[in-house]
Amino acid sequence: MLRFFAKLERSRSFLLLAFCALLLIGLIAFYIPNSTLGPGAGTVKSSADDTVIAKVGSQEVTLKEYKGALSTMLSAFGRGNSLPLSLAKSIGYDKQALDQLISERLVIEQGRDLKLTGTDREVGNLIIRTFTNDQGAFIGRDEYLRRIKLSGLNVEEYENERRNDITARKVRDFIISPAQVSDREVEEKYKNDNTKVEVVYATVDREKIRSKFNPTEQDLRGYYDARKDEFKADERTRKVEYIFIPTKEVAKNVPVTEEELKKEYESRKQYEKRASVIKLNVLAAADENTVKSKIDELARKVRGSNGAPGEDFATVAKGNSQDPSAKQGGDIGWIKKEPNKTGQWQQRVYTSDLQAGAVDGPFREGKSWYLMKVTDQREVPFDQMRDTLKATAQNNKAYKVSNDLAQKAYEKATEYKDLRKAAEEIAKDVKVSADSLLKTTPYFKDGDEQKDLGDSGSHANNPAFDGATSALAKGEIGEKVSIPGGFAVPRVVDILDKGTAMSFEQANNQVENKYRQEKEPTFAQARAQEILNQSKSVEDFERLVKAEGLETKSDTNFNNYSFPGASQASQGGSQASNQARAALMSLKEGEAAKSPIKVGAGYLIFAAKKREEADLSKLPQERDGVRQSILNERQTLAFEAFVKAARKRYEDQGKIKIYQDRIDKFFKASEAEQQP
Repeated sequence: MLRFFAKLERSRSFLLLAFCALLLIGLIAFYIPNSTLGPGAGTVKSSADDTVIAKVGSQEVTLKEYKGALSTMLSAFGRGNSLPLSLAKSIGYDKQALDQLISERLVIEQGRDLKLTGTDREVGNLIIRTFTNDQGAFIGRDEYLRRIKLSGLNVEEYENERRNDITARKVRDFIISPAQVSDREVEEKYKNDNTKVEVVYATVDREKIRSKFNPTEQDLRGYYDARKDEFKADERTRKVEYIFIPTKEVAKNVPVTEEELKKEYESRKQYEKRASVIKLNVLAAADENTVKSKIDELARKVRGSNGAPGEDFATVAKGNSQDPSAKQGGDIGWIKKEPNKTGQWQQRVYTSDLQAGAVDGPFREGKSWYLMKVTDQREVPFDQMRDTLKATAQNNKAYKVSNDLAQKAYEKATEYKDLRKAAEEIAKDVKVSADSLLKTTPYFKDGDEQKDLGDSGSHANNPAFDGATSALAKGEIGEKVSIPGGFAVPRVVDILDKGTAMSFEQANNQVENKYRQEKEPTFAQARAQEILNQSKSVEDFERLVKAEGLETKSDTNFNNYSFPGASQASQGGSQASNQARAALMSLKEGEAAKSPIKVGAGYLIFAAKKREEADLSKLPQERDGVRQSILNERQTLAFEAFVKAARKRYEDQGKIKIYQDRIDKFFKASEAEQQP
């Protein structure tokens, strides 16, 4: 490769910026720490850096490259802050980094097979374009070599990396070159991106319709008879009776004084924040850069710059915001703190601990960019919190009393060797009948769902109850254990011998669990379809959904709906997203969808409440941007499919080898060094 430069003239001057950039590359590649990856955590190059951790065909992946990939990922994750290496494994970066390097090697291998490997001349031309002086001319062979060595880089390695870059680009260009986009596709995408459909939707899944799915004994017995061989006590299968101390009943006898409430209020005093927003919508992919530049400009206006104060937020909102609140200067009112809904963008005033006067953003939510300002803050009044405080205080006291009663029940049960006698004493304290405290489970094994354990009122597995009873002998009483709605003191009534063929009565719980697992998804789909079939209008849809006990929500174009798996670019999540949006765009105003869309374990049903058609007069000036957007997506998918197919082929042929023991050794050594 170096002979390529023999005929080139040497130059005395050089471009300082190019040198700095090259130096930075050297630092990233060679100044990687062993225990902590990220800025400010540098150590010298490890002697193990040349260790091969994977092979892809004839290509090798070294530990140095792996550490470099981890460093890049962790730096991005930590937004420039140094992060411990142990974090990489906990968030899956250890596998992502390796997959990325394997994919890169696969592309190089494919380039060789397709005879697309970067040539000496192509590498030379790239270097000539990269290392130029102030006049744009190549700095010369000797100066180029001097800079490479001064940066701590190996010339051969550097040039091989550039060759691989060229090869990867040529392979990608070769794969994506057939991709084409028709005028009709451009128009359809423009319509979909710019048509606004206000949608009302709900999700139907197993959990939400479970109470309405009630198989008969005949159904369950028929299912059992057809599969008797499946129902054997292969694992420890037992039947348990237990004393149930219900916290809800205990709470009725636990007084909470006004003084206690006020003390609780002072210790848990909360604040509400009021906010205003500026919102700009991204109507089409081609508008992304324009909208982002605009929101950045507005951010500078409201924050001020160079010592100058910012402009009045309300005034800027009135003149620019596309949110309905613009007429009120962007004011969206008081925002209640919702600890269980921290993902909602409004909750940023709390999750980011914004004080009055602070401006947050720009931040992206769905297809919109936001700026948000906290305009006021106040204490939540005692009267407003009173009911919540009372419920919390009562529940806390009831939990403690229930815990003490459960301990008493255990002590009495072990003393009397009789659950009923113990239950009779506890019933006096709770002021209920002893019979209401005594419950019995069906036969179950660890992991089985149980119906109505405690006061759950549903089918669910309880690992704590499994653990508290799994080692008990027949007739043995176990210690108290927390279950839904209170505490239990269990006693094992019976244990089936391993391998015992279970009668229908003994297997009833397991039969129902299996039957539900098979039938409930189909039932959920049928219920979803039935709602859509009966919905002749949006009003019908909302009424039927409510009657089903489901919650309706509103959105525009599903911009804010989280399709399961779509954020990880999973095929299922992306497919559901595309299907739902395509179906929505086909609906007329007031019309319900024809079929439910499967999303995760449930079914999405919806109706178009309002529709605003795209303005096709603007298509001519947007056409090129829309076409390029479709083309980019199509090309990306084509290249990803190519790499995925190549990997499967190589794996089937045994051409990919991963030395996991060497990777594990690296992490173990790094974590040991990190210990104080």
